[in-house]
Amino acid sequence: MAGPTPGSPEYLAETNDPGLDQRVSIVFAIIDTIFLAIFYVSRYYNPKAVGRPMLICNTLCYIFCLGSAATGILMTQIGGVGHHVTAVPVTTFQTWLQLSKVLEFTYTPAVMFAKLAALFLYHQVFEVTGYRRLIILIGVVIVLQGVISLILAFSICRPFRYFWTQAVDVNDGTCGNVMLFYKLYSVPSLATDLVMLIIPWPILLKLQMPIAEKIGLMLTFLAASMGIITCALRFSVFFTTPLFSDATWYASGGPMIYALVEPSIYMIASILPTTRHLFRRLHRRVQSLGSRGGGGGGNSTGGKSAELGVMESNNTIGSAKKKGQPGGGGDVWQGDATTTTSQEELTSEQWYQSREEWRRPSGEATPGALEEGRRK
Repeated sequence: MAGPTPGSPEYLAETNDPGLDQRVSIVFAIIDTIFLAIFYVSRYYNPKAVGRPMLICNTLCYIFCLGSAATGILMTQIGGVGHHVTAVPVTTFQTWLQLSKVLEFTYTPAVMFAKLAALFLYHQVFEVTGYRRLIILIGVVIVLQGVISLILAFSICRPFRYFWTQAVDVNDGTCGNVMLFYKLYSVPSLATDLVMLIIPWPILLKLQMPIAEKIGLMLTFLAASMGIITCALRFSVFFTTPLFSDATWYASGGPMIYALVEPSIYMIASILPTTRHLFRRLHRRVQSLGSRGGGGGGNSTGGKSAELGVMESNNTIGSAKKKGQPGGGGDVWQGDATTTTSQEELTSEQWYQSREEWRRPSGEATPGALEEGRRK
């Protein structure tokens, strides 16, 4: 069934879910705030796992994500989003154009800082020279892409104001191909996402560790790469949606939604791997409370056994490190003998365990533990 004829009363009265951008903006502003709070709490308890560069990048990304969310809400409230461009006043369309330019200046740095945060994490975790060089190269590409995109956003229309004054006076200046600019931006963005998705897997697949622990790490880093999904969707939408043919209509959903959501997904993805220690800490706390709730003398014995287990584990790790051997436990969040359960270093140093270490029966003492016993 054909739609209403352009210009007809039915056509002008049509709406395309005008409140969608606002709802999405509010939801992701809340989600971003929750994840950043978790990120800060995780760093508070485990500063070694989150370096200062990652902290700065995620904080800046959050600020720009909030800017994008505020822009999305304003687009709905005063920009005519969800209505045909011919059905809104020219001044409203100009407001939408101004806000879309603001979105360019919040979206681009938000994505850049979120990706850099993930790269700082990878650089910390993967202590292999070749990997670190590749990570630095990708970081340079991402920074150059962000800087060039911001320069083009400033200079694509001459004068700058022509981006929105063209709605009133087409002779006020000139503009380049804005849609081509949006499309070309998506190409290197998708390429760097693919490389970032692939980087961890050669090391993860070679890990000598229990299957359950290995799968957990793989799922963690797979989640950390989920930004590629929104990037791919945004990439396809810009090639299939004629955005500026009816800008305020197509701005509800489609390209604008992905521009609002994509930076948030990148930020959340970069935060996820750093929260594992916090959840382990909470899990231990819940287990401890549960064991105390059991009551009785057996509970006291269990508590002492748990404490002895932790001490023995730390002694084993310390002895292994003194002899230059891999530390006990194949966990990326596992620290050395002087590291408390509140500060576990986030590196791949502890990943590489000998097959004998993993195959040793649980009741068999490690060389480090035997040495400690002889000393005593």
